[in-house]
Amino acid sequence: MVDEDSEAPYILAQDIEGFFADSRHAHDEDVLIFGSAVGPIRVGADLLDVELQVVDAMGRMIGRYFVGRVGLRSEFGAESGRASPGFVATFYGYTSPYAAAGAVWRRWATGGPMRRGEWARSPVSCHASWLHVAQNAWFAAGHAAQRYGVGDICELDGELILGEASFYCALGESVNGPGGYFGSTLDGLADCLATTRATSSMFELIWKRYDDTRERMGEALVSPIIEVLREFGVRVTLR
Repeated sequence: MVDEDSEAPYILAQDIEGFFADSRHAHDEDVLIFGSAVGPIRVGADLLDVELQVVDAMGRMIGRYFVGRVGLRSEFGAESGRASPGFVATFYGYTSPYAAAGAVWRRWATGGPMRRGEWARSPVSCHASWLHVAQNAWFAAGHAAQRYGVGDICELDGELILGEASFYCALGESVNGPGGYFGSTLDGLADCLATTRATSSMFELIWKRYDDTRERMGEALVSPIIEVLREFGVRVTLR
């Protein structure tokens, strides 16, 4: 946890509990911060302009959340029975509505998504969290919303696509490699396509097992995606 402007650290945490929360419980629980303060911190006071940064095993920042005001309610030690010492805090209702994102970040912190299709090995309920992490990490790394791949052909495997979040996980990987981002909504896709068209040539998208995708996602979601792809000059081949 750092000051947003200066990036001076407040707390170095090994883990956080209660921030990545199901929307039904987002405001019900305190946030537990497992770690230690870098400098003097007064329990019972608020930290202002706080940014929560996700770092990998090498200490490099791979994701970020602007939290704003954080209230430190109390401190607990090793004798508390919890995994490690830390702080009980309130983020004043601000949490991430992607309950599985914490687990995905922990995986990425150990080396990032190195294998193709890794997102598809997780339950479909986790695909939205994977997509969220991919998007957050993409922009935290300084990437623009565009294609960075160099090949003329990208492939989608419709067998892996089980819903809208799955589709954008698959598309980001197809276009920009494992962990890549290329939109998370139709508007986001259009932004990526517009930037790509302005900076490089378009590509062909070969959509394998397209009928499987259409059956699972529904025509109302699939047709506008194809329309936007073709509108920006992507050659879409359905197989």
